[in-house]
Amino acid sequence: MTAHGKSSTVKIGKAFRVVLPAEFREQFNLQEGEALSVEMQGSKLVLTPLREKQRAIQAKYAGRFPGMLEELFAERRAEAERE
Repeated sequence: MTAHGKSSTVKIGKAFRVVLPAEFREQFNLQEGEALSVEMQGSKLVLTPLREKQRAIQAKYAGRFPGMLEELFAERRAEAERE
């Protein structure tokens, strides 16, 4: 696992759970229960806080669909809360 030149070794536990080191959780302000996006990039697994992906999408489409994007994100947030 590498972040800004830092690395750490973690093990896959029961039910394939991985515990992120405190330093990484603090640096990225990760909270228990927060959603992460998992992507394969070549031979690597890349974890990204879902909120960061949402911000990138919002920035990309800001102003293109007045009101529609906010409505979509509100629906997604409500859906995530129900899960």
